[in-house]
Amino acid sequence: MKKAIHPEEYRHVVFQDSNADFAFLTRSTVHTTETIQWEDGNEYPLYKLDISSASHPFYTGKQTYIDAAGRVEKFQKRFGWKEGKAAEVITQADEERTEKHRNQLKEEEAARKEASDRKDAREQRRKKILEGKKKKFEEEAKAKAAKEAAAMEAAAKEAAAKEAATKEAAAKEETVSTKKGTKMDLVTEKKETTEAPAAEAPEVQAAVEETPA
Repeated sequence: MKKAIHPEEYRHVVFQDSNADFAFLTRSTVHTTETIQWEDGNEYPLYKLDISSASHPFYTGKQTYIDAAGRVEKFQKRFGWKEGKAAEVITQADEERTEKHRNQLKEEEAARKEASDRKDAREQRRKKILEGKKKKFEEEAKAKAAKEAAAMEAAAKEAAAKEAATKEAAAKEETVSTKKGTKMDLVTEKKETTEAPAAEAPEVQAAVEETPA
C-alpha cells in the first residue's frame, strides 16, 4: 500500500448497536464525540448504530418490528421533546406507518402464496400432460406391435400357402410325368408285340415251303 494516504483520525472505534446488546471494536475514520470503556480497559470513541448483524432480519432470520412508541421516546429524549399535540401527531404518524408496513408485508405474503399456488397448478398441468403423452405413446406402441405381429403372421401364412401350392404343383407334375412314362412304355410294348409276328412270318413261310410234300 502507498504510504501517508490514511487520514489522521484513522483509529480504533467501538460500534454499538442501539437495538441489541452488541458492540464490536474496529478501525474507522468516523467522527464521534462519545467514548466508552472497552473490555481491555482502554477508552475508545463510541459510535452508535441503529442496526447491525445482531438485529438485521437478514442475519437473524426473522422480521423485526420497530416499536413506534419507543422511537418517539428516543426522539424526545434526544431533543428534549415535551409531551404535547406534536408528539401525538408524530406517534399517530408512526403507528400509521407501522400499520402500513404490516399491511404491505401481508400483501407480499399473499402475493408469494398466490405465485406458489400458480406454480403448483402449472406443475400439475404439466405432469398431467406428460402422463397423457406417455399413455398415448404406450398405446401407439402396443397398436404398432400388434399390427407388426399381424403382418408377420399374415406373411407366414402366405409363405406357408405358397410353399404348399409349390409342393402340390410339383406332386401333380410328378404324377403327370409318371403317367406319361407308363403310357409310353405301354405303347412301346404293344408296338414291339405287334411287330414280332410280322418279322417271324417269312421264316415260317420258308419252313413250310421247305417241308416235303
